[in-house]
Amino acid sequence: MAHALLTLLGDAGERAGMDRMLKVNTSKARQHSLYNQGSFWYDALPNMPVERLATLLAAYDATIREHEFFRETFGII
Repeated sequence: MAHALLTLLGDAGERAGMDRMLKVNTSKARQHSLYNQGSFWYDALPNMPVERLATLLAAYDATIREHEFFRETFGII
């Protein structure tokens, strides 16, 4: 489950447009896997500016709500 959550965090980073900070500006293709991106964003959370954090977490919330497994799992909380 942790691997899936980190992968979805990486996807949220891409949706929020934050992936452009992780790749060279001349490439249109993904430079890092979604899992690696998610790991990077997870490590960056404590020191992330509030505006960027809010954008990332809003995209993460939307990403998680799209998956039935997580809706059922976290819907209880």
